[in-house]
Amino acid sequence: TMMAMNPMKHRVYSESSPPIAAIKACGELYENCSVEAGANLLRDIIYMMGRSNDPNEENLFFKFQSITTRNMDTFRKAFPETPWMYLYREPVEVMMSQLNVPQMRMANCVRSHSHSEMVSRFVARSGYRPPDLDDEEWCAIHLATLCESAIMNLNDADGLGMAVNYHKDLVHDFLDTVFPKHFNVPLDQEAIDRVIKVSGTYSKNRGRQGEFKADSEEKEKKASDGIREASSLFLEPSFHTLQDSRYNIRNSAVQ
Repeated sequence: TMMAMNPMKHRVYSESSPPIAAIKACGELYENCSVEAGANLLRDIIYMMGRSNDPNEENLFFKFQSITTRNMDTFRKAFPETPWMYLYREPVEVMMSQLNVPQMRMANCVRSHSHSEMVSRFVARSGYRPPDLDDEEWCAIHLATLCESAIMNLNDADGLGMAVNYHKDLVHDFLDTVFPKHFNVPLDQEAIDRVIKVSGTYSKNRGRQGEFKADSEEKEKKASDGIREASSLFLEPSFHTLQDSRYNIRNSAVQ
């Protein structure tokens, strides 16, 4: 949708590897280098990826993978005046997406507990013992650490960040608020028409044609009791905090 607004003026990178590597380079707790060092590296990479000899290009957008949320302060240090948004989803729905793999134990959200200090700290303060947690619970905890990091950064950014819930009318949130009022990108009717047309194409198709079909209801229906229980216990608290945040799009003064 960001590219569709004005293909001539906008350059968009979706989950591109170089900036993700830079954001994660110092480690999730900055055990390898400082926030400042990570920010310097990220600035250099964004500079290189943003270079252009096309005089029509004006705006540069990046979509980062969810794991980079743990080091969002690196991005904020590198670009302290750049507006950003955090897209989140209903807990059961996002868990169903994460666990949609042939073997649940191989899902990224499950495997992260073997190397994430943030996950270990979350478990320690929750009062649970690692041997007592199943795959669904590890997944919910992983996702909760991402949401908690987003909440902390939203509060610290004091308005530069915006929390947006993924829902069936998401495109209208972008058209009515995110683009014109948060990112300060003006929209004419042609841009609006292009965005509405493109919003029917699934962004994760990676260049393949495909119509976007909302799957929220299907995910809710197919969720197991284990997923529902893990979601309720570990993920829903941070989800509700995001929903109630003063920096949530539905509560924001920029609407």
